[in-house]
Amino acid sequence: MKIFSRTFLWAFFVTNAFAVYAFAAGKMFFRSPYILWQDPEILVWSPDSAAPMDSREFALSLKRTNGGIGNPSVRIAGEWERDSSAALYGAWLRNNLLPEIPAELLKARAQEVQKKIAGLEDKYLLYLNKDGNTLTFALFDESSYSPKAAGTIPYTADKVALGDAIAEMLFEGGTQRRLTAEERKKKAVEPNEYYSELPKFRAWVGIAGGYTQARVPFTPYSWYRRKLNSEIKNYRNTRDSLSAWNFLEDGSPLLNVYVGGTWYDFIGAEIFFRFSEHDAKIDERDTIYNELDYWKFYRFEIGISLMLSHRIPLHKNVTLIPHASVGFLYSFFSESIDTKSGYKPSGAYKSRIEFANFYKGAVLSIGAKSIFYDHYGIDLRAGLAGRGRILDREPSVDAVAEPTEIGGSTIDCFIQLGFEYHWSL
Repeated sequence: MKIFSRTFLWAFFVTNAFAVYAFAAGKMFFRSPYILWQDPEILVWSPDSAAPMDSREFALSLKRTNGGIGNPSVRIAGEWERDSSAALYGAWLRNNLLPEIPAELLKARAQEVQKKIAGLEDKYLLYLNKDGNTLTFALFDESSYSPKAAGTIPYTADKVALGDAIAEMLFEGGTQRRLTAEERKKKAVEPNEYYSELPKFRAWVGIAGGYTQARVPFTPYSWYRRKLNSEIKNYRNTRDSLSAWNFLEDGSPLLNVYVGGTWYDFIGAEIFFRFSEHDAKIDERDTIYNELDYWKFYRFEIGISLMLSHRIPLHKNVTLIPHASVGFLYSFFSESIDTKSGYKPSGAYKSRIEFANFYKGAVLSIGAKSIFYDHYGIDLRAGLAGRGRILDREPSVDAVAEPTEIGGSTIDCFIQLGFEYHWSL
């Protein structure tokens, strides 16, 4: 009797010692979060002719490893072993379940296999593959077509030690009660984790500096030659008055102050204020300008844009947001002019050209924001803006004596770099 007791104790010691060794020598390739159910059902699936692990012994290993797991049920997944699509996927896993391969590249892509994984409900599928002295494993549940966890341990013929090692690597931790059929139906229509964490509204405020000009890059200069070479004679005469760039220098630094927001990281709006300064293009050969000290215009624009965007996480602290917008604006020109000291303004000075009270227009832009630590952003964008006035007004009989209103259609492009602060509501 003593000999039997000693033999039993020795065998128990050896078994547990190997389980500890296997767990210590085992290696997890990856492990993403998953729920540990109480009283779980585990389907053992292996491409080998015989499963390398005993189902009943594994159920006992689960109880020994996790006291809160309840009464686990473990069986061979015969329906998986008999399915041809699953067999092909299992054979593919045998060759590709390696330490350097991430979970997303091990995703099941055949629709038949995806349906079987989705049909697991709250069961687990444990894939086992014996290769010489190594046992590779992967755990699936219904939440993903990729394995939730995978790793390897040294293989042993001792089924108890083998089961203990896998149980410790995959099934340790707190457990949750399995849902009833009714509870599963309700959970299926609940918002997912990403939706619940997604802020409904994100807002930002920014200030940008840039440059604006009439000529769009990479377009022929001949399209703009007439207006860009035009000069003002006698305070009002130019080749034509359709575009403000016949009268003003088109190139200018640009200041833009804006505030905006997006709903659900997709559709948003932005209110903006833009400012630029433009010198009048006078004909220096015209002696009438001997009296002139300076002549320039300040352009102020306010508007609102509709914006579409897409949020792309690049890093836990860096997010890229490509965006495109279309909007409308109101444009105002404020004149700054004066004669030299001692000069009395001429009649031409008093009847010089003038802009309309305001112009209506549209703005298009594309760009991208880089957001750091959810709050600090850098925005680069480029676009086109145009503004004008209705040109079908009947001419006045006093038109010769009146100042000439200009700017029927004025278009320019711009590029800007902005610095922003973001917050969520």
